Amino acid sequence: MKNKAIFATLTMVTLVTLASSAVVRPALAATVDVSIPSGASTNPANGFSPKTITVKTGDTVKWTNNDNTIHTVTSGKDISDPNKGKLFDSGISGPTALTTKGKTFEHTFTQAGTYPVFCQVHPGMAMTVVVQ
Repeated sequence: MKNKAIFATLTMVTLVTLASSAVVRPALAATVDVSIPSGASTNPANGFSPKTITVKTGDTVKWTNNDNTIHTVTSGKDISDPNKGKLFDSGISGPTALTTKGKTFEHTFTQAGTYPVFCQVHPGMAMTVVVQ
C-alpha cells in the first residue's frame, strides 16, 4: 500500500512538471528603431526610415533624430487630424522633444492596429506603424 502511494505521488509530480513546462510563454517585447535621417527637414518625403514598420503588441518603437533640426513624432494622419497626438506626441519642447541630433522618443504599442505617424514641424514627413 505504501508503494502505491509513493508511485501515485511521483506520478502526480511528473505530470505537474510536464504540464508546467508545456506552458507557452510570450516572446519578450522588442525595441524597433526608426531614424529621422539627416536632411529630413529639406526632404520630408524621406523623413522617416523605414516608412512602414510592423511590430508586435507590447513592442516599443524608438525614433532617433539624426537630423540637425527639430522634429516631432506625433500619432495621427496629419496636422488637421482631430485625433492627432492623442496616442503619443514627442512634443516641440520638453524632455521628450526631438530638439537636437541624437535625441530619441519612444512609445510602446499595447493594442493591435495601424497607426499613422507624422511630424508637426514638417507635415510631409509621415510613416505607418502596423501592430500585430
